[in-house]
Amino acid sequence: MASDAGATALTGKRNFDKAKKLIAEAGYKGEKVVVLEAVDLITSHVHGLVVADLLRKLDLNVEVATSDWGTLVTRRASKKPITEGGWNVFGTDFLGAEMLNPWLNPPLPSNGDKAWFGWSKDDTLEALRREWLKANDSEERQEIATKIQERAFDTVPYIPTGQYLPKTAYSKNVKGVIDAPALLMWNVEKV
Repeated sequence: MASDAGATALTGKRNFDKAKKLIAEAGYKGEKVVVLEAVDLITSHVHGLVVADLLRKLDLNVEVATSDWGTLVTRRASKKPITEGGWNVFGTDFLGAEMLNPWLNPPLPSNGDKAWFGWSKDDTLEALRREWLKANDSEERQEIATKIQERAFDTVPYIPTGQYLPKTAYSKNVKGVIDAPALLMWNVEKV
């Protein structure tokens, strides 16, 4: 379902001055922006550091809330205001298999209280996702997926920050490791 539709937001030239102007026009007045990050999970830690740096470059009042992953996942469930322990941004990662289509993609649903953390709400995006699920063939699904992607870049239920391919090495005396999107602990033996 890959497409470049709307992707210039990610691939285009960065204009921090224009972004600062748009932030001011949106009504930002120096309110604290809380970025959650967990130091015991490298992907969360890196996301937190990179996002905090980017937001500071946009002159936002950033506070990085550093914790362990368990504390982060507890806090991210909170819908409380910042003054009562709420948050604004957190980073995480997904396996490629989880992002293969608009129905499986965990942070894409925009059905309010039932959506991924951040609780995005957009009836148009949800209607497109249902339309995609009911489509009769791959070509129709591809067309709808393109509309979904364009809508997602307009409504921003989440911001994709990149891709990476982890490298793993195993001792020569380990056999039976299954090459899969996740580490499967069966079929493995030490010889």
